[in-house]
Amino acid sequence: MKTLKYIMIAAALVLAASCTKGFEERNTNPNAATNKMMEYDNLLTGSAFQQMTRNVIPSFQVTADDEYGSANFQVVQDLVGNIFSGYTAATNTNFNGTNVYNITGTAWYRAMFNDAYVRAVGSWEELDAVREDYPVEAALGDVLKVAVMHRVTDTYGPIPYSEIGSGKVKMVYDSQESIYRSFFAELESAIATLTEFHTLNPGTAVFKPHSDLSYDNVFDGNLASWIKFANTLRLRLAMRVVYADQALAFAQAEAALSNPVGLLAGTGDMVQLNKPDQGRWEYPLSIISGWNDMRVGATIATIMNGYEDPRRSAYFTAASDGTYNGVRLGANLNAEYGTSDMLSKVNCTVNDPIEWMFPAEALFLQAEYYLRQGDNAQAKACYEAGVRLSFETSGTSGADAYLANTELTPGTYTDVILASNNYSTDCGNVPAAWLETGDFEANLEQIITQKYIACFPEGQEAWTEFRRTGYPRIIPIVNNRSNGAIDTNLQVRRLNWPDTEYRTNSDNVKAAVSILNAESKSGKGDNGGTRVWWDKNPRF
Repeated sequence: MKTLKYIMIAAALVLAASCTKGFEERNTNPNAATNKMMEYDNLLTGSAFQQMTRNVIPSFQVTADDEYGSANFQVVQDLVGNIFSGYTAATNTNFNGTNVYNITGTAWYRAMFNDAYVRAVGSWEELDAVREDYPVEAALGDVLKVAVMHRVTDTYGPIPYSEIGSGKVKMVYDSQESIYRSFFAELESAIATLTEFHTLNPGTAVFKPHSDLSYDNVFDGNLASWIKFANTLRLRLAMRVVYADQALAFAQAEAALSNPVGLLAGTGDMVQLNKPDQGRWEYPLSIISGWNDMRVGATIATIMNGYEDPRRSAYFTAASDGTYNGVRLGANLNAEYGTSDMLSKVNCTVNDPIEWMFPAEALFLQAEYYLRQGDNAQAKACYEAGVRLSFETSGTSGADAYLANTELTPGTYTDVILASNNYSTDCGNVPAAWLETGDFEANLEQIITQKYIACFPEGQEAWTEFRRTGYPRIIPIVNNRSNGAIDTNLQVRRLNWPDTEYRTNSDNVKAAVSILNAESKSGKGDNGGTRVWWDKNPRF
């Protein structure tokens, strides 16, 4: 019996061995990448990083059989920040949403919110999960996370943030003040990690697979450029909060300015998502123009016409008579607005990159910082350097003559199709030449107006800076159909939270209304007239 027992045990072990032999092979999806495969060519981190870069601002992508790109760019960017800033205007007579402040087009005002959490945050979570093994890659993911999510909170106010990565489906909403403090902490940590690695390993590229193709279509793995972008992003956010918490703003600005790698500074520092070497690509503004859905906005065209700005030919297509003409937000439209050869389009091609941040912005941010510190000489130097860099970036000559002009100022707007859309008030009265004896507000208006010109066509940032500073003087909407929710002169201050959040996360959204009202200068609930936390300029 004892011998039989041993035989049975031995047989069981042989059977077990035969059953488990090849178990992993037989139970692995042959069409899916294994964890080991994901480590090859930096695929594990590189693919997540690439996905994040594609969704800072929507770019062309294919998911399964679904195409994504220009249509989402239109509702995330062009029908929000671009039109609210006066960079573009809708010319499609079927649009009855944000272009007339009738913010009821649910697919429009939920697009940025949903895209950020679905397309960008999930990829950040993949990088965060391997932070211990890939600290540099995770730090870059943190920079991109802030680059994505500051656009979202600047659009809506309180959003779910602290519970990102928690696995919760129904996340609580955080106050915008706490979100900004998290931004600063995350940037500080990420910049420290990246700077230390860059110092110890100068010239080392990141996200470079063995095939020498890069997952990084922004800086092609150049870590110094990413650090410059992170520092400049930190300075941008520092100035953003200056009316809400000046001490915090100055402390963060000083930290950004003191980093040894520095800020964006030259034409080579352009921050943009470039056309990939392989796969399809669309520059959305070229596609949308082709749909006849939009034209250049009245405000940007009027300001640059007033200055006789040489950059107009780089920015816009000329009308049939050689002039540059825009369309006013919420204008009385007819079919001619979509087809007239008297209206300018954005001067671009389908192969152009998608702009995130222009290097001139770093100089204008510094100009504002020094102006607020009372150092007018340094403010002037940065202001003029910013204008010159913008001219250089756009391939335009004549910056010195432009900066010397004390006479030309932004003018009034004349609609070349319907006179009922005209605007007879000046879009500003400051010249391009620095006002040596100007007061603070006059110099600030100069800085922000020139930053507005330099950052075209990235309208999300232009709209946000208008809300913060009141500059430039964006031409008000013609037809305001908000039923009193949005003041025509103050203009739209935020978007409503998505209808999908009210259906799936209602308790947290309702709590967020109280948070929004509590930290707002004009808490009026979840509508386009309520100001977000940093929107506390005492002038208005």
